[in-house]
Amino acid sequence: MKRTFVVMVVVLAAVGCRPHADTREARDFERMRLQQRYDAYGRSRFFANGAVLQPPPAHTMARPPAYSSNDSVRPFSFFSGRADSGYLTNIPVATNDRLRAIGARQFAVSCAPCHGAGGFGGGSIAANLVNKRPPSLRPQTTDTLPVGLIFSIITAGFGVMPPYGWQMPPETRWAVVAHVRSLAAQPSTALTTADSVQAASLRRVDSLHATGMSLRELMKRTRAP
Repeated sequence: MKRTFVVMVVVLAAVGCRPHADTREARDFERMRLQQRYDAYGRSRFFANGAVLQPPPAHTMARPPAYSSNDSVRPFSFFSGRADSGYLTNIPVATNDRLRAIGARQFAVSCAPCHGAGGFGGGSIAANLVNKRPPSLRPQTTDTLPVGLIFSIITAGFGVMPPYGWQMPPETRWAVVAHVRSLAAQPSTALTTADSVQAASLRRVDSLHATGMSLRELMKRTRAP
């Protein structure tokens, strides 16, 4: 009898405390949700223009700490691809196997769909880009371009090519540049061969189309062995 009484007391105590616990948890959560803070696009009485989001100071450029090396800040050219004299002609980071491997992986994801696995310009969606084919990135095309210009094109885009500066950190963009520079030294694979064949086929189609050939005749010519 005594044991039963003790069990009942414990059960009643637990049941009686639970509503208060639920109320306390709800109150704590509400206090967190309604804490004093600014919403990104809200109003602020602190700044003169009354806005929370403020433009960066003039002539400044963000340099994240993650890109600092040996406690030294990266130079402006690392982020822009430019120096006082113009576009950089040398990659401003150590060009080693690690960097080229990073560049090869990123190239396969972001660049190969248009420019092709080997950089010939015969990527999987190149045939759909009728008005402006992706250019070849092989050495005979890019050797005359400074590496800083290639970096800037990756950053800001060019023509129908979208910008990738928001997607790739600077070191990754330099890694892609290093990979593009090493395309000629890459071994031939089934993917690079298919890229080369597709690019040659697209160039042939474009040259025949430029003569004013009808679509039917164009299809006959391009299907001919």
